[in-house]
Parts: sequence; structure tokens; C-alpha cells
Amino acid sequence: MSGYFLCDTIWAVIETTIKKINAALKGLLESANRRYRLGLISDDLFAFSKDFVLRPGKRIRPLLFVLSYKGYTKRKKYAQGPLFTSAAAIELLHDYMLIHDDVIDNSSLRRGKPTLHKMFDNKIKLPGDAKIGSSLAIVAGDILFALGIEAFLAVKEVPGQKEAALKKLVETAAFTGAGEFIDVVYGFRNIRTLSEKDVFLIYTLKTAKYTFECPLVMGATLAGARTGELRELSRLGIAAGQAFQIYDDFLDLFASEEIIGKPVLSDLNESKKTLLVYKAFENLKGKKRKKLTDILEGKDKTLKDLELFRELIVESGAYDYCIKKMSSLQKTALDASNKLAIRPDYGKAIESIISKLSPSRMPIKIKS
Repeated sequence: MSGYFLCDTIWAVIETTIKKINAALKGLLESANRRYRLGLISDDLFAFSKDFVLRPGKRIRPLLFVLSYKGYTKRKKYAQGPLFTSAAAIELLHDYMLIHDDVIDNSSLRRGKPTLHKMFDNKIKLPGDAKIGSSLAIVAGDILFALGIEAFLAVKEVPGQKEAALKKLVETAAFTGAGEFIDVVYGFRNIRTLSEKDVFLIYTLKTAKYTFECPLVMGATLAGARTGELRELSRLGIAAGQAFQIYDDFLDLFASEEIIGKPVLSDLNESKKTLLVYKAFENLKGKKRKKLTDILEGKDKTLKDLELFRELIVESGAYDYCIKKMSSLQKTALDASNKLAIRPDYGKAIESIISKLSPSRMPIKIKS
């Protein structure tokens, strides 16, 4: 079998899996609406939440969960429907976190459309320009989290394995919340007081654990994989997740609004202390370092500020440093994947997803 044909086959499996996840998400929301009568409580609660959840996305978390489970299960037959409903639960956890994150950051766009709290604000008009969208979005996010926990229980598996996998999901939600807490606190701290270790702590807690490590370990745990495999999957997941966050940082700072689905000034307005920003501050001296911090800590940032900030990131060497760091983390993840005792076809699919984090694939144009 040629390499090209194998690659095409793998991505066909991935695309088919994503379609099944999307169908499960839609079915899950419609079922929840019937059972809990969300539409009777509020047409907007159900309609807006459904719109937010079903927006086009990578579905990377439920995808990794399904691939990991199928790669380790010893069952020749299993109920596909309940498995994909459980996978959809992980996507609902993701949406719950996005909704809360958007409220914290007061973001206006998510996946190219208004954030959930902005949707509520735009629909519900109150006297004196009062706004309740943030409060309603937080509640809607909490409902999605509850629906996700319930949905995960749909899967048909050994009770002990099912309980262990659910425990991993809840544990990861707690770690991610801790990461969000630290991220908010660090947003108000002077960059001089931070270290690269601090940046990677946020990357691990807020992104790596629930984007890669959790779904991979959950799927394998549910399938009954051995402890040694779970440890290797955890190592793979943390490295891949950290690389994923650096990749995302590049996009947020250098890509267009059409690519990232939110305003290009979002991260800069939030004074995000990313690895790119930290390394630029560490490397720059004198007036250029002051200019970087003035932009980072200033208010009412402009597109001109963003252009200069980008130039300082590149000139400082932070851009190249982060490219190398991302490549190193990707290699660590791929090395770990080669040690797994997972079915080869599903292992290759996971490797293909990790390989997508290659710097050469970034849709970014750097001025020379």
C-alpha cells in the first residue's frame, strides 16, 4: 500500500468519525430539549445553545476519544451510537469552557459568529442599556456541562472502566478550571514577574490536559488499556497539547480574523502572556523592550500596535524559538505514539492529527 493511499484512507476515517460526532451532538441536543423541555423554559436558551455547539469546529477532543477507544478495545462488536454520544459529551465540556472563557475575556466572536453572551445581549433588550448576556451564558454553559456528564453515561462498557473514564473527565474539568484561574491572575501580573515555567503551567492545565491528554486517556481507560499505556498516552497528550497551544498562539497573533474566527486584536487586548510574548520580553532590551511592554499593558490597542508587536516578536527571536519548541514537543508526542500498543490504523490516525501541528502548515505570512 502506498504512503499516499494510506494517508487518504486515514483521513477518510477521520472525516467519517467527525461526521458521526456532529450527528451525535445534534441528536444529543434534540434529545435533551425533549426531555428537559429547554425550549419551553426559553426558546433562546435552546436555540442559541444549539447554534453555538453545532458551529463548524475541529472536534479534536471527541475525535481523539473515539480513536483511542477503538484502538484499544478488545471487543469485536460494540454499540456505535452510545460510543459517539459519549464522545459528544467531551465536545460539550469544550463548549462549556469556551462559553465561560468568552465571558471572562468579554470576547465578541467565536468561530466567526457572536459569542453566546453577545447573542443573549443582542436579543434581550433591557431598560437603560442593562446587559444580562454574561449571566445567561454562564448558566447555559453550566447546563451543557451537566448534559455532557449525563451523555457520557450512554456508553456500553464494563462499569469499572466506565467509572474510571468518567473520573478522568471530571478531574480534567477541575484542572482546566485551575488553569483558567491562573491565566486570569497572570493577565494582571507584570510580565517581569513571570517565567517560562509559569507559561507552560497554564498551557498544561488550560489546554494540554483537556485537548489531548484527557480524551486519549479516557478512551483507552474505557477500553481497558493497561496502566503503562495510560502513562504513555498521558505523556503524548501533554506534549501534543502544549504544541497545540503554541500553534494556537501563532494563529491568534499572526493570522487573519477569517482564519481564527475572532477579532485579531483579541489576545493582545487581553494582554495574554504567551510563550511568544514572554520570550520576546526576555530577549529584547532597552527601548524595544519598553515598546513591547507599553503595547502589552496599554489600553485601546490598534491594528498599528498589532503590526509593531508582530515585528518585535519576530525581531526578538521569539518567533523562531517558539517554532523550534513546537517542533520539539511534536517530536516528543510522535516518539511516544511509536511506543503505544494500539491498533496500527488508529495509532496512525492519532499521529496524523499530531503531525497537523507542523510549523510548515501554519497559514501565516511573515514580512521579511
